[in-house]
Amino acid sequence: MEHIFEGGWIYLAHESQIPRPNDYLTTTMGRQPIILNRDRHGRIGAFLNACAHRGATLCRDRAGRRPVFSCPFHGWSYASSGELLDVRDEKSAGYPAQFDRGAYGLTRVPRVESYRGFIFGSLVDNVPPLEEHLGGAAWFVDLIVDQAPDGIEMVPGRCTYIYHGNWKLQAENGADGYHVATVHANYVAVQQRRKARTTDRIGAITPGGVGARAGGFYAFDNGHVMLWSERASPKDSPNHVLDAQLRERWPGERVDWMLSRSRNLGLYPNLFLIDSMSSHIRQFRPIAVDRTEVTTYCYAPVGEAPSARARRIRQFEDFYNPSGLATPDDLAEFQACQIGFQARGRRWNDLSRGAAHEIPGPDELARTSGIPGVRRSGRQIADEGLFVEQHGAWQQLLLERMRPGSR
Repeated sequence: MEHIFEGGWIYLAHESQIPRPNDYLTTTMGRQPIILNRDRHGRIGAFLNACAHRGATLCRDRAGRRPVFSCPFHGWSYASSGELLDVRDEKSAGYPAQFDRGAYGLTRVPRVESYRGFIFGSLVDNVPPLEEHLGGAAWFVDLIVDQAPDGIEMVPGRCTYIYHGNWKLQAENGADGYHVATVHANYVAVQQRRKARTTDRIGAITPGGVGARAGGFYAFDNGHVMLWSERASPKDSPNHVLDAQLRERWPGERVDWMLSRSRNLGLYPNLFLIDSMSSHIRQFRPIAVDRTEVTTYCYAPVGEAPSARARRIRQFEDFYNPSGLATPDDLAEFQACQIGFQARGRRWNDLSRGAAHEIPGPDELARTSGIPGVRRSGRQIADEGLFVEQHGAWQQLLLERMRPGSR
């Protein structure tokens, strides 16, 4: 927790969730409660969500808009830029001469940066610039944002749930193409029955036959990964209506990446940007070694047609989240894995699938598409090399950040 989620860049939120001056939301960075907000000038910042007086949680709502944060415990008040504005009864309280209200502002998160609207923070200052940290994986963030002429936004609403398992199970799941045919077999069957109907009101995107279609993975520095496959039916994507418009702006191969290929982009350690069965982000954090909280948001182009927005939301509801037709199956497997991990007589998992045909560096598609920074490429969506990259990043971060004097 300390070295991964409190020791470097992690995802916090999207700018569309705090669009106006004095907007805020509350979140966490590892164990630390956080206020992420815009000050009265619209500048984005983040603070520890703890009053400088006695440490009480300052802001207790999930989100809102406040020019001033007032502590419910003793009434100390702070500007949205973090400065202490008022100490209740300060003049008659008998504070000593050395009491300096300027030293009692909110504790600022040392590093907060945004890339294409996605806000990240670090509780330590000695981290590289965010864009450098993202490296070649930023190419796929650009791919998402560049589909939307007026940018993207998080659709109002969210889904938060807790599963019984380690956080790395969710990190693996977002990059696991091997489990689809077994774990989600019932969902695939439902989709086949739907497609046989005259009308399909959801227009759900089927994962069926994914292993038979072209696909693979790309691994980047710092544990970032990208799993991809050709879509069975690109027209089911809500963004397909933008095809002609996008081809006027971008090269054909780039538009093919946008509309004709499903993509799961993992930005290590706590975010997946997904454009496959639906367009959504999956943000997760460990609560304990065997408990993980996951929050999902649907994202969409600003100002998209109501019919496209409705289809997008139905797809989001259909496959994902505890009420969807697929996520409960994943959560059951996470719990089964966590229980199975207690079988200490069996020490190691096998992650060698696909190792014999991995490609060092970029494959031909990555080269022709201009994807930068690819460390290695996988030829099949069911390959397991992405897990090796994730766990390798975990090991490297622990070794670096546990070294004396590293922070």
